[in-house]
Amino acid sequence: MLGINARQAFELTELPDPVIGDYDLLVRVKAVAVNPVDIKLKASIKPDQAGLKILGFDACGEVLATGARVEGFAVGDRVFYAGDVMRAGCFAEQQAVDSRLVAKAPQSLSDLEAAAMPLVGLTASEALFDHLGMSLDAAANQGKRILIIGGAGGVGSMATQLAKQVGGRVIATASRADSQAWCRQLGADQVIDHNQPLRPQLEEEVDWILCAADTDSHLDNMAACIRPFGKVCALVSHRQPMDMNRFKNKSASFHWEFMFTRAMFKTSDQSQQGVYLQRLAQAVDAGIIRSILTQQGGQLSVETLQAAFDQVASGRMIGKIALKGF
Repeated sequence: MLGINARQAFELTELPDPVIGDYDLLVRVKAVAVNPVDIKLKASIKPDQAGLKILGFDACGEVLATGARVEGFAVGDRVFYAGDVMRAGCFAEQQAVDSRLVAKAPQSLSDLEAAAMPLVGLTASEALFDHLGMSLDAAANQGKRILIIGGAGGVGSMATQLAKQVGGRVIATASRADSQAWCRQLGADQVIDHNQPLRPQLEEEVDWILCAADTDSHLDNMAACIRPFGKVCALVSHRQPMDMNRFKNKSASFHWEFMFTRAMFKTSDQSQQGVYLQRLAQAVDAGIIRSILTQQGGQLSVETLQAAFDQVASGRMIGKIALKGF
């Protein structure tokens, strides 16, 4: 396993094999991906923290064993998942993960391609369908518009594809020529520059906003762009006090999305994550959704994982970076 020590450095170590619970799968990890949440968790390690923290919340692997109450999975199944931030992550040879948060991996994707999908796919699905209220019926979304701030990142890349799949008109934001081109490849109907005020670049206000970028710096943009009675969903914690009065006159609603909420609080509907992943896999195998893997980081090691973290932390990532398992 690759853990984070009290010096916030990666350390290769041997730990006992995971013990699985009744609902768990024991998975041999074949590929992993790196996300901004890993960067934040690594930075949160305190000097006085005992033991190692195993990060990693995007994986594709093979089921080695199943718990007594597991349904729908068998030894040998190829699966993909994000998992639970309260448990050990996937930067390891083996991982125990709740089967209700898992789905069988898309057959048409490699392990690396599949590993790049779960966390961002779940985040985008929960934001669009649980919080913003987009319909799975494309006819119900006709004529409605969604603004995705940070369209070239992992979540933005998945949200663009999912919103297009269900008939929404997608306006994505990106500031560089390569990231703008990426957004268009994924199906964005319009791409605008988030380094400039957004409302003048729009023909009209939008029904939904998904902010996959810095929340603080885009509050004014979002208040200006949302239509009356529209819905806004943000992913990134704010650093400054938020004046929500700017949304009041439009009666706009504001929502937070945190992909780990269902697992963290053991909600009664945590199996919805398995449903979303299964739906995603089916769309991939049908050729409707594509993997957003853009970089391969080699095989897991202290050096390759640190290099992947540095790449994600640069703020210039397009899509996702994935690595082969041990």
